[in-house]
Amino acid sequence: MRRVMKNRLFSVVVLIAFGICFQVSGQTVEKSSGVVQLNMKKKSTRANGDSQPVVIPMGQKAAVELTGEVDGFTWISPTMSSVKTSESTYQIKATVNSNENIRFVNLFINGQFVRNIIPPVSTIRQLVIDERMDLTLGSNELKIEAVSTTGKKLESSVEIVYDITSAKYYALIIAVERYNDPAITDLDQPIRDANRFYNVISSDYIFEKENIIFLKNPAKADIIGTLHKMRNQVTPKDNLLIYYAGHGYWDEEMTTGYWLPRDASRDNPVNWLPNTDLTNYLNVLNTKHTLLIADACFSGGIFKSRAAFNNVMSIEKLYKLTSRKAMTSGTLKEVPDKSVFIEYLIKRLSENNKKYMPSEQLYSSLREAVMNNSPNIPQYGTIQNVGDEGGDFVFIRRD
Repeated sequence: MRRVMKNRLFSVVVLIAFGICFQVSGQTVEKSSGVVQLNMKKKSTRANGDSQPVVIPMGQKAAVELTGEVDGFTWISPTMSSVKTSESTYQIKATVNSNENIRFVNLFINGQFVRNIIPPVSTIRQLVIDERMDLTLGSNELKIEAVSTTGKKLESSVEIVYDITSAKYYALIIAVERYNDPAITDLDQPIRDANRFYNVISSDYIFEKENIIFLKNPAKADIIGTLHKMRNQVTPKDNLLIYYAGHGYWDEEMTTGYWLPRDASRDNPVNWLPNTDLTNYLNVLNTKHTLLIADACFSGGIFKSRAAFNNVMSIEKLYKLTSRKAMTSGTLKEVPDKSVFIEYLIKRLSENNKKYMPSEQLYSSLREAVMNNSPNIPQYGTIQNVGDEGGDFVFIRRD
């Protein structure tokens, strides 16, 4: 009996001990599970412990550490491996991801080192590169090279083709030969000449027909309305050519030149188009290049300065700089209805076999011929105070 009691007492002790062990074991597992759960939480590895993104100067938008991210690049601009632009610069934007801290990033164009970017803190593992790069005509390989603190390199490249033929060329052609006022003499040639000019620029050069506006015998309101509408059409990447053929007038007392639209009256200037109105529109037509060609009496009055553009620069340089130029059939003298100027203008454009022809070069090629075959001296120069930066309008032949 005593032995039975001992056995029962022993069993109770064992069960109690087992229960205690089970409870301790359960607490240990729960505690261990808690540690695992804590380890799964992301920890900031910044030196200052701040979890907010670090703002980086020099065009780098943000820098945040990544834990366990795969090495690589995400291109935001451009989104494709090869793109074409008519601009001489290109804004690249890409995100560099590294599973090691980034020490610095190098930028290259066509294998040539351009600049490097150093993160402001040593714990950066993601970097947004946002930089404007200068291009040369043709293909440009832009490469980003990221170097980690251990010397590991990551790199990625895109191709940016700088091709000015991809730019838009707009033209506004204005020809007036019929006038409502019988006191103003009608002309015979302006529309015929303008048609020939339209044909040569649309067939031989990169002026698409849908980007050419042809106003035949317009009233003043038609011209002003068209110029006003074009303010919302052309962009700083585009080129604009304005051609005018018709009567012109120079007011000596007011030192102002005018174009005479169809509804102009000899004794009332209300419907004359003054050069000041034209230059005001040239100032707000925000284009890359604007060229005005005027084949009219007293057309030279458009200039505030008649100094021709004689600097010798490459096509790349000429196109890069904004320009506002004008070419006219004469100075402040009358010109005949049958225009020698337009004959040689169209002849030189038709016979040109070069891919690129700056307007100053076009003018130089016809100036002497016009002088030798008419009493007029054509003019070329900069239209002042409307945004010219020393570039030139470039005629580009179709392939």
